[in-house]
Amino acid sequence: MPNSSTPQLPSPGSKILLTGASGFIAVHVAAQLLKDRFSVVGSVRTVAKGDYLKNLFKGKPFSYVIVEDIGKPDAFDEAVKGVEGVVHTASPFHWNAASLEELTDPAINGTVGILKSVAKNGSSVRRVVITSSCASVEGPFSGRPPPYTLTEDDWNLTSVPMCERDGDQANKIVMYCASKVLAERAAWKFMEDTKPAFDLTVINPPFVFGPILHQVETEESLNQSVGVFHSVVKGTKTEEDLPGPMGSWVDVRDVAFVHSKSLLVPEAGNQRFIVSAGEFCVQDWTDFLHANHPSVPNIPQGQPGGGEEVCDPAKVAHSSGDKAARVLGVQYISKETCWTDMYDSIKAKGF
Repeated sequence: MPNSSTPQLPSPGSKILLTGASGFIAVHVAAQLLKDRFSVVGSVRTVAKGDYLKNLFKGKPFSYVIVEDIGKPDAFDEAVKGVEGVVHTASPFHWNAASLEELTDPAINGTVGILKSVAKNGSSVRRVVITSSCASVEGPFSGRPPPYTLTEDDWNLTSVPMCERDGDQANKIVMYCASKVLAERAAWKFMEDTKPAFDLTVINPPFVFGPILHQVETEESLNQSVGVFHSVVKGTKTEEDLPGPMGSWVDVRDVAFVHSKSLLVPEAGNQRFIVSAGEFCVQDWTDFLHANHPSVPNIPQGQPGGGEEVCDPAKVAHSSGDKAARVLGVQYISKETCWTDMYDSIKAKGF
């Protein structure tokens, strides 16, 4: 791996730049960084988003800077000055892009752009942590039949060729997966080619669920993953949708924990970490709702408890979060806790 000599790491009290600070995952990362006694500078696109976070973290060492377009050259040149670590979460996550470039341009340019800015202006930066995705580890239509266990040695080898073949007509989820592959590959290539004074850690979560901390004004503006759960709560699923295998999952608070700890653990340098608590399916959510919120209407029954059979690791693709547990010490939050806190936070918003 590039840059085998690990630089001195940030210590509690250090100033950390958090990009895309207003996002679902990023706000939890900010909360965890503050809990771990870092000082946080969040990059946001607008003053309104920054002020929301300032109010959320009132009394804590949080400030913000405006970066309107992460894809612009030198977008982070000023923001990286005077910080000792960078956590880069800013990247599009949605499944409705009209073209691959709509996703890849900000994903790749933002990722490589911040690494260039750190190399040029971030003389005090010791480690950069980038949020990637399990989509860069494996994609849909891989042709690899389960069961198998995905680890950090695996890469998604199918989504980019599918997009090259199908162009703007490619499957929207495949487009998203391709953007994550290309952005992460570009980050590691930059490190290999330039061998900068800092090192790199990449976090690869699957579906991320959990409570909402970020600014959400309407249910339509819920982030993609929580929006899927909300669609079940709203009664849009039928018996035919169950058990509805969906894949691997993790609680957003575990993702945040791993980002922060990656700044502190020497062994995390120049490593990828899958952060995964196991598998889930829609049946898990309907079981949870019937057991805990029986008054919610239009929730199908399916086969109660059938999710355990569908999500049996011996029968499905399994993204292993063992390395993150071993190296970074994450203890994964349970489904019951995650579903409960996610449901309560949605209801607290009035959705």
